Amino acid sequence: MSNYSSRKKLDLEWIERWARIVNDDRILPVTGRFFTSKFVIGIDDTDYLVEVQEGKIRRIFEGLTPNNFGYEFGLKASSTTWSKFTQQVPPPMFNDIWAMCHPLHQNMVIEGNTLTFWQNVRALTRMLALMREV
Repeated sequence: MSNYSSRKKLDLEWIERWARIVNDDRILPVTGRFFTSKFVIGIDDTDYLVEVQEGKIRRIFEGLTPNNFGYEFGLKASSTTWSKFTQQVPPPMFNDIWAMCHPLHQNMVIEGNTLTFWQNVRALTRMLALMREV
């Protein structure tokens, strides 16, 4: 059996477990202390609004309502892409968001305010890497 064949159920429960791991991390209070924003993680047709305050995930909403459209940026990909990214050892071109967003592969889309994205890229990269521990 291949290392790359396992698929996770990427639902609200999984996102909430990830949020607990992020909030228990010892590195993020340092790298994310100025990261206060709202962003979306899109998995297939489901969007999860993630509210971050000083590097901690404060709230998560499943689905976007008219009240939730004040997010800064979104990271959207298929469940297959997220499943590969979140494996303990991801396959080539699924190991980070840069590879997944590359125009040759187009497995992920970054949308919205890229300034906020780039200003917080170090903390966000750490947060996303913690998905592999869920």
